[in-house]
Amino acid sequence: MRPGLIMLGTISFTVSDLIISTTLYIYSNRKPSILEDVMHFSIFQSMLDVWVTSLLRACICLGAVMGVVRNRTHGPQRLGASITPMTLVCYLIATYAMIKLLLYSEEEKPVQDPWFWSLLVWTWVSSALTLCAWSQLGQLSPGREEPGSYSALSGDQGEAQCHRKKQEQEKELSTATVGRLLSYSKQDSGYLILAFLFLILCSLGEIFSPYYTGLVIDGIVVQRSLEQFSHAVVILAVLAVGSSFSAGMRGGLFTFTFARLNIRIRNLLFRSLVSQEISFFDENHTGDIISRLTSDTTIVSDVVSENVNVFLRSAVKAMGVITFMFSLSWQLSILTFMGFPIIMLVSRVYGKYYKKLAKDVQTALAHANNTAEETISSMKTVRSFANEETEANVYQDKLQQVYMLYKKEAIAYTYYVWSTGFTQLVLQISILYYGGHLVISGQMTSGNLISFVIYEFLLGDCVESVGSVYGGLMQGVGAAEKVFEFIDRKPKMVNDGTLSPENLDGKVEFRHVTFAYPTRPATQVLQNMSFSLYPGKINALVGPSGSGKSSCVNILENFYLAQDGEVLLDGQPVQMYDHKYLHTKMSMVSQEPVLFARSIQDNISYGLESVPLELVVSAAKRANAHNFIMELQDGYNTETGEKGAQLSGGQKQRVAIARSLIRNPRVLILDEATSALDAESEHAIQQAMNSDLQKRTVLIIAHRLSTVEKAHNIIVLDHGRVVQEGTHKDLMEKGGLYSQLVQRQISGFGPSMKQPHSARTVLSCEESAEGLEF
Repeated sequence: MRPGLIMLGTISFTVSDLIISTTLYIYSNRKPSILEDVMHFSIFQSMLDVWVTSLLRACICLGAVMGVVRNRTHGPQRLGASITPMTLVCYLIATYAMIKLLLYSEEEKPVQDPWFWSLLVWTWVSSALTLCAWSQLGQLSPGREEPGSYSALSGDQGEAQCHRKKQEQEKELSTATVGRLLSYSKQDSGYLILAFLFLILCSLGEIFSPYYTGLVIDGIVVQRSLEQFSHAVVILAVLAVGSSFSAGMRGGLFTFTFARLNIRIRNLLFRSLVSQEISFFDENHTGDIISRLTSDTTIVSDVVSENVNVFLRSAVKAMGVITFMFSLSWQLSILTFMGFPIIMLVSRVYGKYYKKLAKDVQTALAHANNTAEETISSMKTVRSFANEETEANVYQDKLQQVYMLYKKEAIAYTYYVWSTGFTQLVLQISILYYGGHLVISGQMTSGNLISFVIYEFLLGDCVESVGSVYGGLMQGVGAAEKVFEFIDRKPKMVNDGTLSPENLDGKVEFRHVTFAYPTRPATQVLQNMSFSLYPGKINALVGPSGSGKSSCVNILENFYLAQDGEVLLDGQPVQMYDHKYLHTKMSMVSQEPVLFARSIQDNISYGLESVPLELVVSAAKRANAHNFIMELQDGYNTETGEKGAQLSGGQKQRVAIARSLIRNPRVLILDEATSALDAESEHAIQQAMNSDLQKRTVLIIAHRLSTVEKAHNIIVLDHGRVVQEGTHKDLMEKGGLYSQLVQRQISGFGPSMKQPHSARTVLSCEESAEGLEF
């Protein structure tokens, strides 16, 4: 809406407010003139004071319009910042009108003057409309500044709008998040409906109990009737039993339903995580991801479960309690509701602040979890550097940040409870005082007063519960937003290939490939790289550390996409192949193979379905793993432990090689796959690979010259480029980088050493390669 229309509408409303309020006051005035009403003012019979509050409200609104007109740059911003004080002013005006109704009722029971009621109702309505107009004025866009003014140069003029826009977006996001959480529970609608029915039954029992408590008091004190007293006590007993049973069923059903919600969300999150591209896991710490999967999903289900339960129970109970309160005494009910807007305002401010803190707490906890996960998973390294104390201090610092946030939460909660508790205490004292006056004047019985006081306590509990629910829901919403951020994330690299030919030769071709990791886009690790790997051949990649060997493997495995060029498998880009098909036909064994906390048999057959034990044993034999497996107490059923911790390095490598061989891959990648094996095991595995070499393409990255020497084709990389290619003999004769790498390894023995012909000699000097590797 245009700013001019908003200001014109506000002025029109203010003038109309003045005219309507003045007209209603004149007709409701019981004195001959306004002057006489002023001279003989009576707070119990005159509406002069209510009319004065209308004038005050109109003056404030006109002053706001004038302020915006005179200062279009900062006026709206200041109005927007003062929305809370203006809310308080409008609340006080409306509250005073309620007090006026109670004062009038002391002289006239009931109050029947229509002009009085009209002015009273208009005061309430116009106070609400004034607040809306104030809010609209506060959202106006700032006027244009002179080019050289400070505001135009600093950009302050748009700060308020950006802040309000951000708040609106956060509010919409929070609402959408709550709605989405509820939508995930649609599958459990039957359980929720049943739980809601028990909730209503429980609330009805709690609602009627105070009423019959009042009847018990009246039966003893007023009627002195044993029959009425006994009847009320019996009904109270029935209500107590029914309410207790219903409360138990309600709580159990809600807990069960939201436990299913927790499992559902975790499953969705995990499925989303495992579908992400590999660079996603490079960009996000493992601890952060685990925190989302564990603590955040638990907070979402537990907090939302508890707070939805409390909110529904409190809302249903509050509606019944309010009905009984007005039936017992409309005067005490009005007095009660005067304090509730203050409690709601405090709850709103507290809820906003608590939501922000809840997000910060979850982020800080994720950082602490990441530190703990990193340390615990690398405990051998930590121990080898005697760095336990430092890691403990780092984790303590992370926890200290969490503690400071919890401290802020505690302080905010203290102020919240103090303010709401004080408001309720003032209300209770006022109700007891005014209620006593009504009993003494014969307008209500003592039993009704006791029932009303109990209802007021119940309503106070409901309001307090709803207030705490808001804070709790904001905590759950904060955690849910983080969870949904991962669930909704679309992988930047989608495995949507469909090729799955019946026969695959296994020819690999890199054509002018240029590549940089997404986390380091400015650093090209591969530059216009081209080479081919042929079926039935052993191919080796060698080069200094950082030359791009592992990056070649990562692209070949379709973990990343090249920025330029393409990687072909049998003439087709690797990303065109079906995901499962590609990784069935292509298998890799790394220097540090990852085994899962399962049996050896499950690890060897990992990723395959219904694999007979005979095939598992055959693969283990070819990997020279069968003998040591049979020596274990449970054989192939032996649990390997977390990441294969129950096995030695060599045993893990042999199991990993068996896991690759059982797939009978057309392309086999060995990245330092035999570095932890002794010569006998390595020789046995090489014999197994050579025996069926014609079936596959083999790519080797290795330190050991014995493996590289036997390769049919050696590709030498340096700074992301192919600098040499050929057999070991050809490359040694040509000189160049390959020859230098070999000589540098040999030089670890001393200047008099000749080039060795045995793999064992080169292996012993592996450590002296000064960061260079095959």
